[in-house]
Amino acid sequence: MGSFDNINYSLRPSKSIERSLVFEGLGRLQAALDLNAQIYVGMGSIWFADFLMAHRLLGIDDMVSIEADDIGYTRAEFNRPYRSVDVRHGRSGVELSAMYLSEDHRQRPWIIWLDYDGPLDEEGVEDLRNVFSGAPHNTILLTTFSATGAAYGKPKDRHERLKRLLGGVVPDDLDEDAIRDGLPETLASVTMDFLTSAAEVSGRPGGFVPAFKLVYTDSATMVTVGGILPRPGARPAAKAVIDLPSWPGIVEPRITAPHLTLREAAVLQAQLPTEVPLTRDNLQGLGFDLKDEQLASYASFYRYYPTYAQINF
Repeated sequence: MGSFDNINYSLRPSKSIERSLVFEGLGRLQAALDLNAQIYVGMGSIWFADFLMAHRLLGIDDMVSIEADDIGYTRAEFNRPYRSVDVRHGRSGVELSAMYLSEDHRQRPWIIWLDYDGPLDEEGVEDLRNVFSGAPHNTILLTTFSATGAAYGKPKDRHERLKRLLGGVVPDDLDEDAIRDGLPETLASVTMDFLTSAAEVSGRPGGFVPAFKLVYTDSATMVTVGGILPRPGARPAAKAVIDLPSWPGIVEPRITAPHLTLREAAVLQAQLPTEVPLTRDNLQGLGFDLKDEQLASYASFYRYYPTYAQINF
């Protein structure tokens, strides 16, 4: 059963914020790196939320969505938002390997977002490793996966599990917090180190420039990491964009956006921006309450907070 049967991807506020931050970053990179004729490659499921943004915000026409589930593939074909979305039925490794051999695809930069709904596993690691040997110059690579602790075994087994999965980039001295409450941040860091190492092993002349690291929680905690595989000579331009203090692709702490009613969101938004951090006392004075981390997360990312409404037709 596909995850689309369990999750409405269009109604997750933290995911929506993460996606908006990523696309703001992609837009800046597109302007700075002369990324003409890009191809967007992702896993659009039946919602295609990122594909809509790639077309509307980045002007990308040619897009490829990979769907392994049989019923999911049929529904994805039915729901594809543009005629230029090519929905491919198969495992990501197989479909990507075919794209690596395509002469047309090899001549154009990609944005490839491997957005898995499960934990990082051996198949996902192999997909990531192969991007470095197969994708064209100036490709931007992103991956998202679950950071739920149980998916990586019992706490006493998680360090060994990460070692088997990602190899020598996993430190020998991970402490207790790093494999329990801090596991999502640990996964983000070691996966980024793995991507950097994979670029070196593959011998890509432009290397890898880390650019995206976000941890967010809706019903589950997820990790997104990624970066740029620049053409030779483009690395300084890529780093100049990433090194700006306003770069949106690397954020701390976790994005934990609360579910707010329209009234709550409007009242809270009217207090922002402010140089003095809002407190729960402020909020209680307005007539409602949130957890400290929810209030802080909203204050940090309110410009990206989505508004949902029911439509009857």
